[in-house]
Amino acid sequence: MMREKEELMLRLQDYEQKTKKAEKELSDQIQRALQLEEERKRAQEEAERLEAERMAALRSKEELEKQAVDQIKSQEQLAAELAEYTAKIALLEEARRRKEDEVEEWQHRAREAQDDLVKTKEELHLVMTAPPPPPPAYEPVGYHVQDSLQDEGTENSGYSAELSSEGILDDRNEEKRITEAEKNERVQRQLMTLSNELSQARDENKRTHNDIIHNENMRQGRDKYKTLRQIRQGNTKQRIDEFEAM
Repeated sequence: MMREKEELMLRLQDYEQKTKKAEKELSDQIQRALQLEEERKRAQEEAERLEAERMAALRSKEELEKQAVDQIKSQEQLAAELAEYTAKIALLEEARRRKEDEVEEWQHRAREAQDDLVKTKEELHLVMTAPPPPPPAYEPVGYHVQDSLQDEGTENSGYSAELSSEGILDDRNEEKRITEAEKNERVQRQLMTLSNELSQARDENKRTHNDIIHNENMRQGRDKYKTLRQIRQGNTKQRIDEFEAM
């Protein structure tokens, strides 16, 4: 039973680790997507600023060209101003093209991040919706009690031979009192206890006093079935009561 419990604990821990890993990956993808969006916005704003400067330069150029027609200016001064603004426009257009390429690159990376985010959400959904590992199957306690009592009867045949026929009949009547409903109720209690132990095992600080006693008994190799074989006195009802009281 301890080996099955340990296997179930390992499977639960693996399930929790996968869930935490998927959640961390999802958080990282969201953070990365937000950062990429911020970079894209900054690049877009820079491209818009450069475009505004380019348009302002174009307006200045047009104004200068108009002034060249309307006003009498020195041809050298006008040519110098035109050359200056023409060069500035060329630089701004080159900077604008670079920013447009940068915006396109950020948009591409943002789409990739969005695709990764969608995949991560799908993986997390699969992990979260996957059914937890089933609990180990347990045989009814009454079955073990009867086996233990049969083994005890075999080991202590000399003692049983001394019992009177009336005592044997009393013992059988006591054994028949363990009905199937009682066995099922006992199994349900054991399953509930195991579920509580598994939940408490996730946080060692939440272990109860009974958990500590149980773990100490298991560490020393003591359990109900071994201890039952040590009970050699009393009738069947008494032995069963002692077994259940452990």
